[in-house]
Amino acid sequence: MVRSWVAIVVFAAGSVLAAEQELRVFQFHFRPAREAATLVEPLLSAEGSLLLQPGLNAITVRDTPDVLKRVANALASWDVAPQSYKVHVRVFLASREPKQVGTPPPPIPELGEKLYLLFGFTKYQEVAAVQVTAADGNTVETAAGDHYHLRFMVRSVPQEPERVQLAQLQLARRDRAADNTEVLTPLLRATVSLLMKQPSVIAGARSENANQALFLLLSAEREGKQ
Repeated sequence: MVRSWVAIVVFAAGSVLAAEQELRVFQFHFRPAREAATLVEPLLSAEGSLLLQPGLNAITVRDTPDVLKRVANALASWDVAPQSYKVHVRVFLASREPKQVGTPPPPIPELGEKLYLLFGFTKYQEVAAVQVTAADGNTVETAAGDHYHLRFMVRSVPQEPERVQLAQLQLARRDRAADNTEVLTPLLRATVSLLMKQPSVIAGARSENANQALFLLLSAEREGKQ
């Protein structure tokens, strides 16, 4: 008799818990449902559940009203149109030439005096300048001047809103094959994290003893922000 009474109480408690739970479907307009699942799972209670519906780009969440409210608030601020960024890229060809008395290097304020001294190049020639606007997650691919090709993916940094990442950035030289088709020869590869409106410099020498090197001067800002 005692065992039967205990079993009835446990069943009744489970029924009360189920009755407190509600079901809600969240469909997304800008972001993929699989990423939403990663965001929502830590918000669920121990008894909560989540069903991913990729075909509808939606998730179905079952949990208490309080949890569902937190989930709804989190998803409302997450499922927004991707942020767009203006990205500026300037390409410089640096070289070592005999110094001429009284002739300083061409002024490139963003490079700074320390970089001039660090790399030891005496001449900096701007060979390309590119400005593009791209949304978070988009890949940019464009000619850079007459001789170079630029490619990178724009990625926001959720943990640091004042930063944007240029992922898999590649600068390549554009050459012509014997059949006159264009051939891209990679010169520099990097992934760069940029602070908004803060110039950043990356450099890649062609060899350890090269007398020339390419410098990229990069900066970015959110579109519409001053």
